[in-house]
Order: sequence, then structure tokens, then C-alpha cells
Amino acid sequence: MNKHLKLIVPAVLAAVALSACSSTGKTKAAEKPAAQPAQTQAAPQIPAPQTVKVDSIDSTKEVIYKCDKIDRLGVMYGIKGGQVVIAQLRVGDQLSPNLLRVVGNNDQNYFWGNDGTIWASGAANAQNVDKVDGNALFRRGLTEVNGKVEVNDQIIARSCVLDKKATAALNKPAAKAKAKKK
Repeated sequence: MNKHLKLIVPAVLAAVALSACSSTGKTKAAEKPAAQPAQTQAAPQIPAPQTVKVDSIDSTKEVIYKCDKIDRLGVMYGIKGGQVVIAQLRVGDQLSPNLLRVVGNNDQNYFWGNDGTIWASGAANAQNVDKVDGNALFRRGLTEVNGKVEVNDQIIARSCVLDKKATAALNKPAAKAKAKKK
């Protein structure tokens, strides 16, 4: 497992760095005289979906998934008002930024990070989020094809299924600690 993480985590970090480099447009030297102000083009921005607004959460649930390229993908879900509103992913000791739930999709839960990270899981709520399979982890980027900028989703991991045993073991110490307090 550690062998796979040693390969995957640097690959993910390299993909992030390369996607940041490839998302900036090529600039040509200004051919106009210095007297005229140079016109600059803003680098294209990755289009962001509409997400929930989160100012606080009521509770969290942590879940472990097994994916095709990642043996152990941990996801900490934040819950507010009975709804899953935010997620943070862990691969080894690497944490994702906070990923906010995308509004308007009832077939699956999609979570979006401002850095282009996308986590997709089965449709879930606070009661069953730790019983539903994941789906896939993506990195959104932009590529230029024939002078046109297009969205390009890179698959980092897919076929993510709930690891029931690891999830139960992860949440077991918390249950024992509560029982001892009684």
C-alpha cells in the first residue's frame, strides 16, 4: 500500500503543478509602440459550479474507500442540518482543500475545490454517507485545442467503493470512548 502511495501522491502533485502551468495562455511579445498601452489577456479561469455556502458544520463522519489507483482514500464529510455539505480527502498524509458540495445534482454527491479538485460519491445524506460507495476523484484543468480553451477532467482515481471494515475500525475508537464516559 505504501508503495502505491509513494507513486500516486507525487503523481497527483505533479499533475497539479503541470495543470497549473498548462492553464496559463501563451503570450506573445507586444508588437505595438511603447506609447500605446499594452493589452493583456487574462488567463482563462476554470469554470466553477455553484456550491453550497458553508459557515459552520454540526458534525462530521469519516469514511474510507478503496479505489482502482488508491488503496486507502479517506474522506471526512461535514454535516449541517442533516445534509452533507463539505468534504476533505486524505491520501496518506496529504489533505485536499475543503471541497464544497455542488448544488443541483440529486443522482450523486459532487464536491468542488477551488483548485479544481472534484470528488464524486453516491447520493447520500447524514444518515447513510458512511454506507454509500464513492465514485471517482478528478482534477479539472484547461487545455488549448486549435486555439480554443476547453475543460479537461483528469481522472485520478475511480471505482471507489466503501471499505466497510476500515470505516468501521476507524469509527470504533470513538464509540468506545463514548461508552467509557457513561
